[in-house]
Amino acid sequence: MKKIYVAVFTFVLGFTLLGFAQDTSSGASSSTDKKVAKAEKKEAKAASKGKEMRLTGWVKEEGGKDVFVNDKDKQTWDIANQDAVKGHEGHHVKVKAKLDESSHSITIDKLTMMKKSKQGDEMKSKS
Repeated sequence: MKKIYVAVFTFVLGFTLLGFAQDTSSGASSSTDKKVAKAEKKEAKAASKGKEMRLTGWVKEEGGKDVFVNDKDKQTWDIANQDAVKGHEGHHVKVKAKLDESSHSITIDKLTMMKKSKQGDEMKSKS
């Protein structure tokens, strides 16, 4: 009888440990992937129609030129009119811009700095 109890206990303990060992991050990852796909689809649609979009992201310097990194899908866009972002390197901004999918660039019509409280730590936007 003791052998049966030990076997059942071992069996239950084994399945309990297997339950804890499962990777639960895949659910959150697929949710994020859907949001990114939706953002990319919206950008592509606006670009194909030549419409302006409002985007939020960071202005960064890469390879001697400024680029825009979108918050939603983390895509990096070349900035066609570099003078529009002069002095905003490293800032979190909102832009009204036209996207060009063929050259993967944006032409910024309007740039607004985010409030100081929204500037925060750049690392927060990456996670």
